[in-house]
Amino acid sequence: MAVTMVRDYSGRGEVSSRRLQVNDSSPEMRLGGEVERPDFSDLVKDFAKDVNDLQFQAGHAIDMLATGQAADVHQVMVAVEEAGIARDMMLEIRNRVLEGYQELIRMQV
Repeated sequence: MAVTMVRDYSGRGEVSSRRLQVNDSSPEMRLGGEVERPDFSDLVKDFAKDVNDLQFQAGHAIDMLATGQAADVHQVMVAVEEAGIARDMMLEIRNRVLEGYQELIRMQV
């Protein structure tokens, strides 16, 4: 079970060892030359789907360990911790968004 790279949800491009270079023939380019960014709702949906997938992978790894099919306990622990960290990050993002919304509601016009 290999550890996969976490997507970059900032809209700036994929995380890699080198910088993302966008050429003019890329379908992500607009007419003005700037990179088209995905909608916020699409980012949230993709992020929630990825966190859900990590949770299912961790559950599957635990099931394999319990049935004796997984030989490496370390890989199971990595999958469980990765899923836990992703869940914690999703909850913290949710909390920050709600705090920002509540602050906007409290503002007097």
